[in-house]
Amino acid sequence: MTRVLVSLVLIAAAGSIGGRAQAPAERGSSRILIDAVAFDRSGAPVVDLQQAEVEVWIGHFRVPIESFTAVTPGSDRAADRLMVLVMDDVTVPLAIVSRGKDAARRLVNRMLPGDRMAIVTLDGSAMESTDDKSRLLRTIDQIAPRTAGMIPVDRLGEHVLKNITALSRQMTEASDQRKTIVAIGSGWLFDRPIPPPAVGTDVRKDWIAAMQAMALANVNLYIIDPAGLGNTRADTGDNGFARETGGFAFIGTNDINGAVDRILRESANYYLLGVGDPPVGRGADLRELDVRVLRRGVTARARKTIVGGS
Repeated sequence: MTRVLVSLVLIAAAGSIGGRAQAPAERGSSRILIDAVAFDRSGAPVVDLQQAEVEVWIGHFRVPIESFTAVTPGSDRAADRLMVLVMDDVTVPLAIVSRGKDAARRLVNRMLPGDRMAIVTLDGSAMESTDDKSRLLRTIDQIAPRTAGMIPVDRLGEHVLKNITALSRQMTEASDQRKTIVAIGSGWLFDRPIPPPAVGTDVRKDWIAAMQAMALANVNLYIIDPAGLGNTRADTGDNGFARETGGFAFIGTNDINGAVDRILRESANYYLLGVGDPPVGRGADLRELDVRVLRRGVTARARKTIVGGS
């Protein structure tokens, strides 16, 4: 199943994602571009931060910020958004499929002019990115639940990681706007794709590859679990796979509309931080990244790792 979906994803994402294209960052590059969102205690976006209020730490060393840009819908650097929906048609119970589709429809209906979106499913279908809302809505309507058969949970995790890697590599062709993958489905699968060590095969290499691809492409992962409060097998999204990428997992909540609106709000209000690539940790697969805000009551969220170097 994994091989089929990867090939379809490559076709789907290679089409018209581009636009204001730029060369993707290379491993070991002398400059790193980081996108971060900032919000206050109520979760509202904070868009007036100054460069002096933000710190970037790589591998426990503070690095100077060389460029600092606040991106909002009205700013000069505002760019058309790119979003890929990954719909779980394998593990989501039939009773809550409609809730997941409602979340996907809301994402489509709230697209802004110039936004593009593609839709793929775990079972293997995919479509090219498009700005045609009616086509996207028809695709969502046609998604039907499948069956995972006897595929072990660790193979499902491997399946998710490999295909997010493939998607992210294709999304490097897009410009430096905030690029988002939204996975709608089981939180235990999307946000916890690595099973316990005693269960099945080790997929940590696939996790590292996914993290590297998403960092190089500047892609964030968000997850919406439509199961709702008290019906999920996963905890909240404060420390899972999505949070590692700078996104968030909405798990154990009945406010699906609120989750969608927050994803769209964060994809339109963020900061682009350019820093030099320090020599520390370049031999590692991944290096720790920490973006800190000095203003009281304001929190920043960015990916937690960047790639190493050569």
